[in-house]
Amino acid sequence: MKQFKVFIEHEDTWHSFGTFQADNSEMALELARSSKRELIDQYSFTEEELPFINMEVEELPS
Repeated sequence: MKQFKVFIEHEDTWHSFGTFQADNSEMALELARSSKRELIDQYSFTEEELPFINMEVEELPS
């Protein structure tokens, strides 16, 4: 498994959301999107906005 850092866009600013262990970047983004409670509590997104959150991923060096 590799480590990926995921960033989210909130109010026109990019924020570091977290580091996820995954086989590839798509899996890392899926893990980040599944962190619904964190996205709602920490960034005040609504349940309806979750599928539309802009996310970027960066593979961290081993």
